[in-house]
Amino acid sequence: MLQLRCTSKVIKFLGLKPCDLKEAKEPNSLLGDWYVNMFVVDRRKTLLFMNETTLLSFVIYGVRKDTIKNIPDLLLCGIDQLLTFEGLTIAEINKIFTRYESIEFTKTNSRSTLGNMNDLVELYKHSILYEGGLKHCALTDIIRRINRTPQRNLGWAKSIETVKQLLKQP
Repeated sequence: MLQLRCTSKVIKFLGLKPCDLKEAKEPNSLLGDWYVNMFVVDRRKTLLFMNETTLLSFVIYGVRKDTIKNIPDLLLCGIDQLLTFEGLTIAEINKIFTRYESIEFTKTNSRSTLGNMNDLVELYKHSILYEGGLKHCALTDIIRRINRTPQRNLGWAKSIETVKQLLKQP
């Protein structure tokens, strides 16, 4: 079971009602749950997905009401693509996806994780605009660079290195 912890912006954009949101539970997957936030960069609505345990993140831009209804598919495809271009093997990716058979929407429940997410929003915005906007930037390179930025909440470890360490555990 994967819980997608949505900010109020995402809940509103998705049109989720309180009855659609499940109660937060302890994560039972290798990486834990994922957070999602929405922001605008270069006049495009952009989703930021961030893992709560490793702070691993990626963005998907150009979302609209009709595409965001498939947010679980966007998340799973995004995770798969991110891990693939980070060089993880199919066996490692499958190990991460083991408990992701279903997805529930919940509210965010950690201020420190939201703080990390807000920092990442600013980092993504700055990096994209610095490289000339969405039409001209190398978004894959930006995502890889951000996931290699040392994170204080991880003891100055890098997000992708933290994922690889978790994969080594039995």
